[in-house]
Amino acid sequence: MTDLEGPRLATREEFPEMMELLDRYFAYDRGGMQANLPFVYDPDRPDRHAVILADGEIVSHVAAVPQTLSTAFGGQVECWGIGGVATDRRYRGEGYMTDLLSFWFDRMDDAGAPLSDLSGNRQRYGHFGYEMAGSEYEYTITARSFDGEPEASPTVEVYDGEETTLETIGGIHATEPYRLVRDREGDRTVFGQRGLETFVVGAAGSNRGASDDAPDPAYLSMTRRSRSRTISEFGGSEAGLETLLGHVLAVLDLNELSVRAPPWHDAEPLLARHASSWFARPHRKLRINDLEALLSGFRGQLENRWLASGRTEQGSIELALPEGDPVGIEYDSEGVSVGSGGGGVDERERTVVERDRRETVSLLFGLPDRTESLRSGDPLLETALPLRYFIWPSEHA
Repeated sequence: MTDLEGPRLATREEFPEMMELLDRYFAYDRGGMQANLPFVYDPDRPDRHAVILADGEIVSHVAAVPQTLSTAFGGQVECWGIGGVATDRRYRGEGYMTDLLSFWFDRMDDAGAPLSDLSGNRQRYGHFGYEMAGSEYEYTITARSFDGEPEASPTVEVYDGEETTLETIGGIHATEPYRLVRDREGDRTVFGQRGLETFVVGAAGSNRGASDDAPDPAYLSMTRRSRSRTISEFGGSEAGLETLLGHVLAVLDLNELSVRAPPWHDAEPLLARHASSWFARPHRKLRINDLEALLSGFRGQLENRWLASGRTEQGSIELALPEGDPVGIEYDSEGVSVGSGGGGVDERERTVVERDRRETVSLLFGLPDRTESLRSGDPLLETALPLRYFIWPSEHA
């Protein structure tokens, strides 16, 4: 009979054994996962890793990394990233993944984390309440499609850990309205990943950006494992980004360069001008843990988009998950408020929407046509949804 232990948090002493399991199924080389995703697999943070042991051996693992989403307009929402879902093939089919995810859902509830995100198979994780959410564009850019002749620029440098360059990169990232919030140590960890190479123009303290015609600061981080590379994060001035795109196309022997970005990014016209093609797809999968905390964190975005629409109606919406208390959203020409219940608006004038977790994710974050019938007829739902968020691929757990 198998002696089972867990789900429980891993210990620091168990970290090497845990990483052997993960490298076996994901990285295929010792130390690969830790070097490629250091912000997830930090031996000093074993509290981010839940495991199940069979006869004293780690046989199943799921990580949960606390993250903070910037929702723009002063809002933030805690969102735990799920990753490293792995079970030794000898023990699959025993429900260990379900047990580990349930373990993390309980801890998210205790921590008051409103959201969780992951990638992976939609059907596999839909059972737990995860659904496609948000959107992203992927552009394909080649030397032939580049509008003009790609040229190497003497103002471009490669980030090599220098602190003033990191300060420039981090400062640019902090201006993105939709992102994961990072401190300096977080920047250092993200840009220190084994699989990323970061190019910078106009860095603070760099003599490469000293000429009068040098563009304002910008950066891009890209994979470096093949001749078909992906830009996983970027930011900065339009002129700086164009300089960087031309530079990497000129100096690297690339088949093609892919760029992943939110559709509403300021750089969209620049990327579209230089791309041979692009397509849209869902961004990540989200699970709502606390609806009221989620809507409170996005209140500023809801209000900004509502007021920008120019509509002046007054109304109230009540959203609810089947197992949760209803959350009221009231709006008028002055703004938007979020709170429990339906507020002071007459119930006959209130839009009431109760759906399960997946449908609520689709309503709030999904593609508009999937929930058009729910949004139709309510001024706020029609104008302020879907909500916007973005996690750069450089930070996917």
